[in-house]
Amino acid sequence: MAEPATARRTMLAAVWPPTATVAAEAGHKRMSPTDAIRRKCLDCCAGQVIEVRLCEATGCPLWPFRAGQHPYTKSRLQGADLAPVAYDGTPVAPGPSSSSTRLQEPSFSESGAIPLDREV
Repeated sequence: MAEPATARRTMLAAVWPPTATVAAEAGHKRMSPTDAIRRKCLDCCAGQVIEVRLCEATGCPLWPFRAGQHPYTKSRLQGADLAPVAYDGTPVAPGPSSSSTRLQEPSFSESGAIPLDREV
């Protein structure tokens, strides 16, 4: 007689830590941890890729890995774009220059020009 499904799941779950053989018996295919995290993020967002990208659950331990890439590798840390970004994702304009040169207000008395907001 065939083993009930619940008994089979219980038997597979009892193996700790799970081996590749146990994982395969449970129906899992071989994948990297970042791929598994990406798939879990897709599961959490009902399969909507855009929702994974827009995910605001920054408290989730999987959040930094949701793109399917490891954000803490040496090459990613060195090449990180640390430019400030607005909440809507657009880059923030740089602040004013530290240069001492500033635009000067026109002096109409010296130039003889008439401001545009005055009537002649």
